[in-house]
Amino acid sequence: MNTTGVIGLGNIGSKIAGNLLDSGFDVTGYDIVENDALRNAGVRFADSVSDLASKVDVVLLSLPSVEALNATVSQILSTENASQTVIDISSYPLADKKQAADRLSGKGITMLDCEISGLPVMVKNRSAVIFNSGDRERIDAVEDIFDGIAQRHIYLGEFGTATKMKLLANSMVFIHNMLGAEVLNLAAKSGLDPELVFNTLKNSAAGSTTFTNKAPVMLKGEFENGAGPFRHMYHYMSRVNEMSKASGAATPLISVALEYCQQAEREGRDDQDIAAMIEILEKASSS
Repeated sequence: MNTTGVIGLGNIGSKIAGNLLDSGFDVTGYDIVENDALRNAGVRFADSVSDLASKVDVVLLSLPSVEALNATVSQILSTENASQTVIDISSYPLADKKQAADRLSGKGITMLDCEISGLPVMVKNRSAVIFNSGDRERIDAVEDIFDGIAQRHIYLGEFGTATKMKLLANSMVFIHNMLGAEVLNLAAKSGLDPELVFNTLKNSAAGSTTFTNKAPVMLKGEFENGAGPFRHMYHYMSRVNEMSKASGAATPLISVALEYCQQAEREGRDDQDIAAMIEILEKASSS
């Protein structure tokens, strides 16, 4: 069993560390913010990125930004006898991931492009799905780590495929959420009970996981500090729109969804759950 280090113990990284610990792994963590809950649970804490990278077989990154990625890679590269495998489950532009992978490769370190599809609560209960891409042999060698994190992980192909899949997945989540908001608003405007509509459609051919998860939030109207806030979607929708333009694919739904995503940003809805899309559509509707 690989000894594992997790750098970045935020909403996702903390859940991953906890799952690995529960699966019997020896876990070392590092974050600029202390996490007493994880320490009390049994996670060992390193003094720095270099300290962690010198003590474990595999480093897992769950970082918030490209700046954090570049700084972390620099510290790993400055470490003697650093771990030879880096699993990056963070989300940033593919070009930045590739640049980081190339830098690490120069020292014989293999970086894997991996992404998680699922909310923090899904990561915690191991129902989130891990997208894996990159060197197949190295991914197979750390399969026990993926097993420790989630019930399901899928190998997709060459480095970068996981990042692209994550963009597709999140664009579908945003569009499904927007369609659910549109249907419930239309139902109310047409004299139908939105709750009845939800209960009728959720398990029909019209239903989806997103509709099942987000429609109850829409019906309650409780959007602040949501589990899936708009701020997480801004860059995903912009990046998938860029991906569609670069490919030449016709993506009208993505284009319209991006416009509403940008409207949410203009309205300062950063920390609201994306279910608040129903409020945006209600305001845009005629009385």
